[in-house]
Amino acid sequence: MKLPPLALAYHGIGSVPLRDDPHRLFASPAALHRHVARLRSFGYRMVTARELALRARGGDGEGHAALTFDDGLADGLAALLGRLGVPATLFATTGWLGAAHPDTPHGRVADRRELRALHAAGVEIGAHTVNHPDLTRLDFADCLAELVESRRELETIIDAPVESLAYPYGAADARVVAAADTVGYRWAWRVAGAGSWDAPRELPRQTMLNRCSTLGLWLKRTDRYEAVVGRPLIRAARQARLRALGHRRPHPRPVEPARSRRAA
Repeated sequence: MKLPPLALAYHGIGSVPLRDDPHRLFASPAALHRHVARLRSFGYRMVTARELALRARGGDGEGHAALTFDDGLADGLAALLGRLGVPATLFATTGWLGAAHPDTPHGRVADRRELRALHAAGVEIGAHTVNHPDLTRLDFADCLAELVESRRELETIIDAPVESLAYPYGAADARVVAAADTVGYRWAWRVAGAGSWDAPRELPRQTMLNRCSTLGLWLKRTDRYEAVVGRPLIRAARQARLRALGHRRPHPRPVEPARSRRAA
């Protein structure tokens, strides 16, 4: 069976119960272990987002997968990745560095020193804007400012080029893609399966939320997850399961619906 290129989009790593994680931002260390083990059992080789983008562009992405982490929630990330023996990419929101995450009391965003240490440990650092806005709602000048300033600060911190961008909420339209191109990002990433491996500034990632199962991972590998869970009966059963696990409201963060145009 072919293994299409696969990028997974996490936020924080921590054992946070669903009742305390309304945005479903955290995967437990044990869950991440299971996900990596399952990817390896499929036959995937783990790479950074940069290498995956390069391979996909050259037609050599098959059989490669990348772990990515948005916002900059990095507590214990380097040590966990070291134990797993996998590379990863962290997309940092520069306006939040060293502060509590605005959407959860359970995680702290990495500070400048920690970002440098992650970079030195081999974690790829990418941009996730300054203030985490929905870029599609900004005018072009403000969108440019978010993209320019976040990249500039990150390059100052790690003293290395920052070539990758993750759009907040995965939200991008033609103007936002044009802005990313203007600023000089070589690659930019969506979520929820939206995007195409043929479009370097609209690359697809699969969203990984608290309590994502290995079955869900199998569906995401084959780019069928969003279509399956969007069916009314499946959606109702899924919400009932989450409520039974202690999750009292649906994920409120906007997530771009899948419009995948994967290369064959």
